Amino acid sequence: MDLLRHKKMAAGRGFLDDQFLIAMPGMKDDRFTRSVIYICAHSDEGAMGLVINQTQQMLFPDLLVQLGIMNEQEAIRLPAQARDFVVRNGGPVDRSRGFVLHSG
Repeated sequence: MDLLRHKKMAAGRGFLDDQFLIAMPGMKDDRFTRSVIYICAHSDEGAMGLVINQTQQMLFPDLLVQLGIMNEQEAIRLPAQARDFVVRNGGPVDRSRGFVLHSG
């Protein structure tokens, strides 16, 4: 067993935690085609990852308004950096939930 895998497993973390998966050019599954996936969690029970290189046609303030978190006037007053943030696809398997990926 290589050292990285051994250290992660000893720490109670999955082997692929905090790793990136890059789809091979011949990938036929549309959920993964041309995707770069950040693996948030990986264990014997499954894995959870987010597609980080594909965007929605939506900005962050639009999402907040759509979800009823704030109205359009409040969204206009967001800092410029937040107003320009593009919403990513997430997923790739369960696309019904939203996640925030940020630096730790």
